Amino acid sequence: MERAPEVAGLGTIEFWARLGGAVDVPLRRGGWYPVVSHTALEAVLNVEGGKPVSVPRPYLEIRAAPPTEWTVLRNPTVAPRTPDIFRLGYIVCPACRNRVPLPAAQVAKQLCPRCSETFPIAWHERYLEQSVRR
Repeated sequence: MERAPEVAGLGTIEFWARLGGAVDVPLRRGGWYPVVSHTALEAVLNVEGGKPVSVPRPYLEIRAAPPTEWTVLRNPTVAPRTPDIFRLGYIVCPACRNRVPLPAAQVAKQLCPRCSETFPIAWHERYLEQSVRR
């Protein structure tokens, strides 16, 4: 039996969530966040620095297992201040939510320069490619 992971200051995390659509909330697209609490209508996620962010449940993808693959974002909608290197696409680390520009080739794994963890890349996934909400 696999135990739920511990997160500093939060204890055992039973659920993880990421945005399921392109909505205007202060979360990194493709990043997985620990779920602090949830109801049928909303979930409260723990963001960097321990800030809770409330997000309507319909805008979230929630799962019980912690993420284990880089999320791939192709041609993402980005903020005007986003560096040009990320405008064509990027991958998001499942451990620390760091962004890395899309690799030139479809390599199987990627080392995160921020947390030094290596994870497979979810090239098969079509994250946010069909779902756009304004």
